[in-house]
Amino acid sequence: MFTPVRYDAGKLVDVALAVSQTIVKGDALQWNGGYLEVGTSASADIRFVAMEDVTTTDAQHTECLCVPVEGVEFEADCDDVVSIADLGTYCQLATKATVNPDDSTADCFYIRAMIGKTEVSKKVVGHFIHALE
Repeated sequence: MFTPVRYDAGKLVDVALAVSQTIVKGDALQWNGGYLEVGTSASADIRFVAMEDVTTTDAQHTECLCVPVEGVEFEADCDDVVSIADLGTYCQLATKATVNPDDSTADCFYIRAMIGKTEVSKKVVGHFIHALE
């Protein structure tokens, strides 16, 4: 889960979702054809984080309350423990709700700090970066 921790005040917006999406509060979201969908481990350009649970149907583009990631710092869950060497590095998503601090294939999240002890903690603080396209 991605939880905004700094600089998110007043930024919440409603954005239409792609069809057939199951969104959980804290999921990373990316654009696809003008609608938002959940991010994957291959996502290089996360633009929003969901602030509510929403499930869309096959034919409906339901809106979701989201926070744009630009200028917002997040507490993020990791798929494995964090090492001191992971601080100050870029990583990719492991799932729509977690980062993989040990993989930088699709650098979309910058790890600024760790919450807890090294090699025990599974939480980091950082921000999303945007793909240069």
